[in-house]
Amino acid sequence: MQAVLAEQKLIDSIVAIVDEDVISKRELESRIEIIRADLEQSNRNLPEPATLYRQVLEIMISDSVLLQEAKHRGVRITDGQLNQAMQNIARENNLSLARFRQALIKNGFEYEGYRATIRKEITIDTLRRQYGTRSSTVTRAEVDDFMHRTGSDNIEYDYQLAHILIALPDAASPGQVNTALKTANLIMDRLAQGGQFERLANEYSQGSNALQGGDLGWRKKAGIPSLFSEAVIAMKPGEYAGPIRSPSGFHIVSLTDRRDVQQILTQQFRSRHILIRSNDLISEEDAKNRLDQLRDQILAGGEFDKLARLHSVDYTSGAEGGDIGWMDPGGTVPEYESVAKILRPGQISEPFRTQFGWHIVEVTDRRTVDETEESKRRKIESQLLQQKQREAFDIWRRQLRDEAYVVFPDVQT
Repeated sequence: MQAVLAEQKLIDSIVAIVDEDVISKRELESRIEIIRADLEQSNRNLPEPATLYRQVLEIMISDSVLLQEAKHRGVRITDGQLNQAMQNIARENNLSLARFRQALIKNGFEYEGYRATIRKEITIDTLRRQYGTRSSTVTRAEVDDFMHRTGSDNIEYDYQLAHILIALPDAASPGQVNTALKTANLIMDRLAQGGQFERLANEYSQGSNALQGGDLGWRKKAGIPSLFSEAVIAMKPGEYAGPIRSPSGFHIVSLTDRRDVQQILTQQFRSRHILIRSNDLISEEDAKNRLDQLRDQILAGGEFDKLARLHSVDYTSGAEGGDIGWMDPGGTVPEYESVAKILRPGQISEPFRTQFGWHIVEVTDRRTVDETEESKRRKIESQLLQQKQREAFDIWRRQLRDEAYVVFPDVQT
């Protein structure tokens, strides 16, 4: 089997065999260059070459396991989804897709290889969302418990966290636990002596964000991993805590920064839309042209709700005349929200593209609302659910990795 896989890859060497897949030296070097460029662009410290090599190879092994699982579960990313993602990345860099492609090639990247990497990232993200949706729920009792412990009006901070994981396999032996604990204590000693958390995460962490210095980003209070939420809430920026034991291993957490988020009023908008998707029979241009024609009909006196019922392929809102109800900021995809943000009530947008297809939108009303007790509960529930989904997926990811057949062949370079 290994010989067949190697022949299929048409490569000069293999650095890892992962179940039914192989990782070539060329693929690894390409991924290292992409990650190195990302780290440099975000002004992060670059790990030592050996550390970067080891961490990127482990990322690719984990990705390979997840991609094979996604294939078995029938997760498939269409060319249309991939093209939209590439356009979004180009837009974030203030470039057209053509100029973005030229910039990649100029900087030494293979464009098709970059597209393949993005396709893999979208596939894994889709698998993550599907698994999280099926595996995690939040009960009203859990929301009540959180509000009782922290205070119902006490979500006044965002917390920026960093994290180091010294992982343990399922049913770890006493020897494995002792070795992991010694490593965690060594890291704590180096932190006490002034060591940089980011560099120690690069070197030691087996978390998925090790190359980002263990950065977990900004979290609401309910979005802090439950394992160390109490420790974090009591911290001041720059402080750290650990080692903290969990089934996954030993954790060290640092509070990088904290900021006030005392937002009392929320600006909401209500809108309705008509959605048309491209498919085997309808090209992207055809979908846009159809919406241009529908927009002209509405501007000439046609009824938006009737046309939405007849033509929109968002069948849920279409049955309601295109109405999607009231939305908080961040309640829909950025492209939709950015268009709705600048529309006056009653104004019809030009056709625009999102990951779901082509839309025209009418904002029907705007309002400013107080943060009621129930809305706070909904936000806490959403944050707790997102954190549960992250934790569940990470545990599942590590289980898949531990169970995978992984071999590192001796290869002449």
